[in-house]
Amino acid sequence: MMGWTQRWHPRGDKTAGPIKRGLGVSIHTWGGRGHDSLCDVTIHSDSMVEIKMGTQDLGTGTRTCILGVAADTLGVPFSNIRLLIGDSQYPRSGGSGGSSTIGGVSASARRGVVDARDLLFAKVAPALNAKPEDLEAVGGFVRVASAPTRQLSWKEACAKLGANPVTARGENKAGMKPDLTNSNVGGVQMADVSVDVETGVVKINKMIAVQDCGLVINVKTAESQTLGALIMGISYSLYEEKIMDPTTGRMLNPNMEFYRLAGIGDVGELQVHMMQGPGYDERGVIGLGEPPTVSPGAAISNAVANAIGVRVPFLPLTPARVLAALEQGPQGGRA
Repeated sequence: MMGWTQRWHPRGDKTAGPIKRGLGVSIHTWGGRGHDSLCDVTIHSDSMVEIKMGTQDLGTGTRTCILGVAADTLGVPFSNIRLLIGDSQYPRSGGSGGSSTIGGVSASARRGVVDARDLLFAKVAPALNAKPEDLEAVGGFVRVASAPTRQLSWKEACAKLGANPVTARGENKAGMKPDLTNSNVGGVQMADVSVDVETGVVKINKMIAVQDCGLVINVKTAESQTLGALIMGISYSLYEEKIMDPTTGRMLNPNMEFYRLAGIGDVGELQVHMMQGPGYDERGVIGLGEPPTVSPGAAISNAVANAIGVRVPFLPLTPARVLAALEQGPQGGRA
């Protein structure tokens, strides 16, 4: 994706002119195991599925992933599912943070939906002249797996419940088997930068992120979180710096005038590849929000050193620090 073999050069770009280009790489690891979580799933006779869980969505796709797990398990569209979250009256789930949300909510949702689906199968099986364990829910139908033409639409199947909806509680906690979540993920990032040795300005040309997070529930949201991590990483690597008053302990730049963030013109080209398939999917769902924020600082710093031939030893890599490292030479910065 980066063309590393063709484009890499030993430390110090020897081409003429003030603009020096370099490549850097970094590898990171993380935990990511899902937190404890409870989930109540009810299937109603009108074909609606109601899910209640005391989690919350901070914009990270939690709703989308819970709905995806339920819809995939039941073979119905999102429009058939009513998701109720964000209230302490619902079954307890963990807080949003620590890359633990997705593993916890997806595992409890999966278990709850499977158990509710099996209760529905028990009600529907006589109408299909089958055993409950012989049924499957696919593409809006409940059917006999070995004879797919023996089927009921999802709506017809749910109507068999009459006035008695079925409810099941799903749970995720340590030690449950099978383990639907896991820990320990990894990723590799590469950075392509240009450095103006006259001004000290570092420009991001391109960044690549390859990330493992076990079973990916929704590729679009997973890629989006990794892209967000790259943007955050570029921002803390090149611009963000908290300046503190050593006497009073107060932050001296607590505003957007003097605490700079990366803008759209600062991030360059970003590409993400999620590792999926055998060797990854069977590990279960593992947290993703934080892991890819680890590598950008190292990858960008390594790329700058590759470009200018000296290490800039502190983040952010401001123009002043780049110029100071150049002035000190190879012996001045850390290896």
